[in-house]
Amino acid sequence: MRGVAWTLSTTLGSRMVGLVGTLVLARYLAPEAYGEVTAAAIVTATAFGVTTLGVGIYLLSNRELTRAQAFHATCWFLATGVVALAAVSALSDPLGRWLDAPSLGRYMPVFVASAALDRIAFVPERMLIRALRFRWLSVARALSELTFTALSLVLAALGFGAMSIAWAYLARTVLRFAAIVPAVGWREWLEPHRLRAATLGPIIRYGASVSLGSVATFLMRRWDNLLVSYYFGNATMGAYNYAYNLADTPAVAIGEQLSDVVAASFPHADGDKRLAALVRACTMMSIVMFPLAFGLGAVAETVGHAFFDHKWAGVGTMLVVLSVLSAPRPMAQVLQSYLFTGHRMRAVVWIEWLSLGGLLLGIATIGRLGILWTCGIVGVVFTLRTLALFMTVVRLDRIPLGTFLVPLIRPLIASAAIAVVIAAVRPSLRGLAPAMELVVEVALGAAVYLVGARLIFRDAAIDFLRLARSGLRAR
Repeated sequence: MRGVAWTLSTTLGSRMVGLVGTLVLARYLAPEAYGEVTAAAIVTATAFGVTTLGVGIYLLSNRELTRAQAFHATCWFLATGVVALAAVSALSDPLGRWLDAPSLGRYMPVFVASAALDRIAFVPERMLIRALRFRWLSVARALSELTFTALSLVLAALGFGAMSIAWAYLARTVLRFAAIVPAVGWREWLEPHRLRAATLGPIIRYGASVSLGSVATFLMRRWDNLLVSYYFGNATMGAYNYAYNLADTPAVAIGEQLSDVVAASFPHADGDKRLAALVRACTMMSIVMFPLAFGLGAVAETVGHAFFDHKWAGVGTMLVVLSVLSAPRPMAQVLQSYLFTGHRMRAVVWIEWLSLGGLLLGIATIGRLGILWTCGIVGVVFTLRTLALFMTVVRLDRIPLGTFLVPLIRPLIASAAIAVVIAAVRPSLRGLAPAMELVVEVALGAAVYLVGARLIFRDAAIDFLRLARSGLRAR
């Protein structure tokens, strides 16, 4: 758990800078151009994501991993990546016509090059997580995010348009590659061994079952954009993706870092200790993610007024609905890691594909009534998915549901109070400039949550602060 505190203290500042940079970047971009570069990123990420094939989870959950197994996993991962990235490169023009994104081919080479470097760095990154080297990994991620923010803003201000995002994306990947790959001894993941079917077979079989769920997870976070583009056009898709990314920022900035730490810790615990670690991890995550989700939703309209002009009309309203993503999505990742470690992969696969089906069907039916209906469908599906994972753990391990829910309800109440208080006070702040109104609302929300933490879940808050202090001392 000390790694959790260290990760939070290292990444939070860089992600906050990235969030501000993302808001400023909208002033230099048109929604249509942003929609096209987003489509290129989605196509490349799809090729990368659907061919991950459970390798990352295999490397983290296999307690007795040998160098021969790591080398086989590396070869398998790189070979499938080459095939996938070559395919999307060759099909960039047809894909551009199908997605109504004529400039797609302009962005694809940059995103493909970035994905290739990410592919190589993927296994060394997992080896760092296995070794619990969160300090170095957090620093590398933070510096790469700051690089992306700074370079994208500079290039956009110089008139590079949406291409500034592609070049900044590549620069971020190059920096992460340079920081992560040399930090791991090459023998740990690339020491040559004779390729044997007996070693490669279990990796492929394990990945086949795990990837069935991970592919659905990936598509849930990407293909909604394609449906939005199909039903509402590229400009609306650009605005929707902007709102989605802002809503997802807390989950990516903090939630994914926490889930990486937790995923690496589960294989080192057995039985009751693993279950206790899960409950504690979910409680700590709720203390961090619930106020971020409710707080973001409470100030979303003010964010829209402060940072977006008429070109991006509707982003603030969409952000209000989508802000719920920050709470259930990272919690689901922790629950999945727990189930994977206990070899309960079939349950995760069923939940992921049912969730994907519900998302796509919901957008294709109810979501067509309007973009806000689509945003609502996304929030509902991700919330139900997390609840389904909770119920799966409760059923399989035969534990009372209250073991999970009671520690989560108290931060939930304090977080909901943030939205209530800000909504009540907002009419009296209308005379302020939007930026000043946002500052006041954020400060008010933080004060409300701190009071709630002291009155409602004091013991859990003290436990969290103890972890944070240990992380700072380690730093």
